[in-house]
Amino acid sequence: MARPTCKHIILDAAEGVVSEVGAAHLTLDAVAEKSGVSKGGVLYHFPNKEALIEGMMTRLIDRTLKIRDTAIQKMQDDPASELKAEIMALLVCGEADKPVRVGMLAAVANHPSLMCIIREVHRKRFESQSQYANYEKRALLLLSTFGLFFLELMQVSPFSEEQRARLIDSLFRFADEVAAEC
Repeated sequence: MARPTCKHIILDAAEGVVSEVGAAHLTLDAVAEKSGVSKGGVLYHFPNKEALIEGMMTRLIDRTLKIRDTAIQKMQDDPASELKAEIMALLVCGEADKPVRVGMLAAVANHPSLMCIIREVHRKRFESQSQYANYEKRALLLLSTFGLFFLELMQVSPFSEEQRARLIDSLFRFADEVAAEC
């Protein structure tokens, strides 16, 4: 396993601060203290708080996409692998990132310019489905997945754990049906 870089140590610390005390208390000083890196070292890698938040967001997106890509590889013989992998990355495998995601939602609200990163990820995600004749069904499946994801992210989901599990099972079944149409 490779030794973490200073940049990774800083991002780990920033995620820790956000998870522990929220994005409102994310400061370069707090990150420097938590990481054990001088404030100058933090500023070398992230010249301001917005750059730090962008780095955190990019890393969180990269982790989610890696989960998705790994799931696609594992299910390569499944015609619905791409759709199921999206469900897995957002609703099944990303639980460890939930506190960071909640914090990032708050951070993005205060730095709307960072929305362009998320917008581009979603554009690519939906564009990849546009090659299929049943694009609308694929888009609806992704929209349903994101709906549940965002309800949970905002901590307003009305579903019990049992209901959530049944909804996710239904999303997987719908993915099979949609993929079988092509």
